Amino acid sequence: MKSSPTLYCVADEAGFRLFHGAGEGFEEVASVRAASLDDVDHEWKGTGRNRSGSGASFGHGSAAGAEIERPRLARHVIAALQAEWDKGRADRIVIAAGPKMLGALRDALPKALAGKVAASLPKDLSDVPAHDLQGHFMGHVPP
Repeated sequence: MKSSPTLYCVADEAGFRLFHGAGEGFEEVASVRAASLDDVDHEWKGTGRNRSGSGASFGHGSAAGAEIERPRLARHVIAALQAEWDKGRADRIVIAAGPKMLGALRDALPKALAGKVAASLPKDLSDVPAHDLQGHFMGHVPP
C-alpha cells in the first residue's frame, strides 16, 4: 500500500522543523530556531528559513522563558505549517511535540488546518535526526 504524502511538524520550545514524507524517507523543508524568530517576518512567507541541518538539536531554554514564549512560537509554527500546506504537496499533517508545546500548537491551529491533522504525538522528537524520525512515527500514523 502506498503512503499518503504527509507534512510532518516536529516542535519544541526552542524551534521547529517541517518535513515532507511519503513511504521511505523525509525531506526537510524548514528548520527554525526560536532565537531566530526576530529575523523572520511576523507572517511566515517561507523566506526566513534557518536551515541548521537535519540532525540539529534545538536545545531547551529556561522553564519560565518557555512558558512565556510557547504561544508566540506556536503561532510561528502554525504560520509556517499553513504556508507549507498551501503549496499542496501533502494530503495530511502529523505533529510531534512535547505535551505543553503540543497543547499550544493545537490552540493556535485554525479549524481548517486542524481538520487535516491525521495524528499528533505528545513526544519531543526535536533531537532526533531526520533519518531516524520515520521509526518514531510508525504505528501512530496510518499508511
